[in-house]
Amino acid sequence: MSGRKLGGGRILGSGKSLAPPAPPAHHRSSSLTSAPESSLSLSSRDTTTSALAAGPLSDPGQDLSSQVSLENGGASTVTAASSRLVCPICNEEMMTLLQLNRHLDDNHQELPAVEQDEVKNWFNKQVIKAKKFQPLAVINQKLKGLDVFESNEGPSVSLLHPTPLPGNRVSSPERRPDPDEVVTRAHWQKSGYNDLCTEPSCGKRLGSVNGSVNCRKCGRLFCEDHTMYQMKLSRSAQHEPVRGFWCRVCETCYKSRDGYNDHNGYIRDHTNDFLAMRRKTVDRQYLEISRLEKRLTKLTHLLAHPPEEVLGNNGGILSLAGQKNQRKLLEQSVVPWEEDTKVLKCPFCQQEFGSWSFRRHHCRLCGRVVCADPRTGCSSEVGLNVAAKKTGDLAIDIRMCRDCKTTVFSKKDFAAEALHKPPDQRAYENLLQFERGIRLLLPNFQRLLLALQDPDKPPSQIQLAEASKVRKRLIDSFGKYDIAAKRIRNLPTNSPTQKKLQTAIYQQSANFLNSHMLPLKTLPKILKHASPHGSNGVPGNGRSALANIKYNDIDTSSQVSSGSAVSAMEAEEKELREKLIVLEEQKFFVGEMIADANKRRKFEEVASLSANQADLEREINSLQGMISQLDFAGAYAREQAALNGSTSSLSLGR
Repeated sequence: MSGRKLGGGRILGSGKSLAPPAPPAHHRSSSLTSAPESSLSLSSRDTTTSALAAGPLSDPGQDLSSQVSLENGGASTVTAASSRLVCPICNEEMMTLLQLNRHLDDNHQELPAVEQDEVKNWFNKQVIKAKKFQPLAVINQKLKGLDVFESNEGPSVSLLHPTPLPGNRVSSPERRPDPDEVVTRAHWQKSGYNDLCTEPSCGKRLGSVNGSVNCRKCGRLFCEDHTMYQMKLSRSAQHEPVRGFWCRVCETCYKSRDGYNDHNGYIRDHTNDFLAMRRKTVDRQYLEISRLEKRLTKLTHLLAHPPEEVLGNNGGILSLAGQKNQRKLLEQSVVPWEEDTKVLKCPFCQQEFGSWSFRRHHCRLCGRVVCADPRTGCSSEVGLNVAAKKTGDLAIDIRMCRDCKTTVFSKKDFAAEALHKPPDQRAYENLLQFERGIRLLLPNFQRLLLALQDPDKPPSQIQLAEASKVRKRLIDSFGKYDIAAKRIRNLPTNSPTQKKLQTAIYQQSANFLNSHMLPLKTLPKILKHASPHGSNGVPGNGRSALANIKYNDIDTSSQVSSGSAVSAMEAEEKELREKLIVLEEQKFFVGEMIADANKRRKFEEVASLSANQADLEREINSLQGMISQLDFAGAYAREQAALNGSTSSLSLGR
């Protein structure tokens, strides 16, 4: 069969596209029962050729079955062919065209299944053989750029499709300019016999294998791999991104062009356009705010300082109804009120007004009729304090609707809210101030401490006094810093995230104290080791300079005892904290074991592990209590008092 394959019972094609058979030149007599091999055909070759040349059918209702004839006959043959069909391959008689289609699909397929498998296997073998040849990537690399880049062998002229013009004229083909013809070649490097690629990291020999390409911009010779770049060049081989021609260049010229290393792309500022569009709305809003503020100012002034005519007519003695009428007249003089009968529902909550149950109220700034339902907040009385000249502030309540209240006070409320700081923010800013002060004092204290530790040059009395003064300031700052950190930790909150944040701030503060208080603990040790009992180089009076400053007369024993107490407390604190760290690690591991036992549903182990965890928690709480009872502040204060006493006695001894 031919390439066309009839599908599962569907009729492909239509009789509308076929022409009626022409009258035959000769008649062939054959019976309908014994049809020859060419019985099932649309027509014979001659008839088919004449039918296709004759044109479309005159009867559009004629179908494909009328075209299947047993022989080249006339109208009677067509009528007989419409009733009987014969398979063109096996000459089996069929009743309908649908039966013929199914017969062809079932008995006469295009290829047997075995032959189809053989064809597929042959194609698979060819693909496997092709993979054994040179890799396709290498071939593509050799042919890379032939379509993308302009040719180096000769001018490539690409002809556009001719466009028809009016009057059956065809436009002459346009010639696209070739970059090799337009861009200058005067600066090109001439090819030699032993040329190497100009790229420093390459060094390949140029030739037919690696290629020999001139960079269109710098003119130097490169191999094919290092000229895989394009940029637009002018006729003089300069970078021209607008009117230039795409040319093949090297990597250096490509990356050194203007704008390649720019970190910011082209920026188009739309701020002015946005401000111009926004200004229309903002100006309208500001105008509305200014208008309502003027009304509010006028109304408060009238209520706080009523006109003399109103006071004179009433004589200062008014009934409650009269006072309300006078105030109503003053309020209506600022803005006209909307009539009650025209408004049946509140414009905000859409509730219907009643006679007594749901009354109407007027906004004093815009005059609209609104309700006074406290649940919806459509209108409310805003209290204002008006500064009076004699009697102090005068309290006035003015009813405003929701829109007017938002328009007048929203900007002021936003500014006030932006300036307001929550307690945790204020406490954290206070903590940062103490930290900045400590960081400024620490370098000065470090310099003084280095001067005191110099073995060749004993410290002077001025240096020791200055170090003591700076140390005292640092101790005070560290104490305030610790208080501020604890205040942040103990702030009341219901949010777990806020609580976690406060705990993290306190932990960071504790780390800061532990890392920066070590130099403060070093100074008492330096003064202690400078005692007269352990000095080698002694001056004329038999004591070193530090011993003369620190240990003087009867205060020596008390100062040694205070320094020893501080050192003992520090050693004790270190030991307790090491134990605490070990216990906390054990508690963590026990907690992990409890979680693992719960996953494995071993509840007997969970009970014993929980008891161990409780014992660890009690021990940890005990150690924390012992650490908190260490009075470092008192020890440092006693030490500082002793140091100040020795300094004063030393000054008196002078």
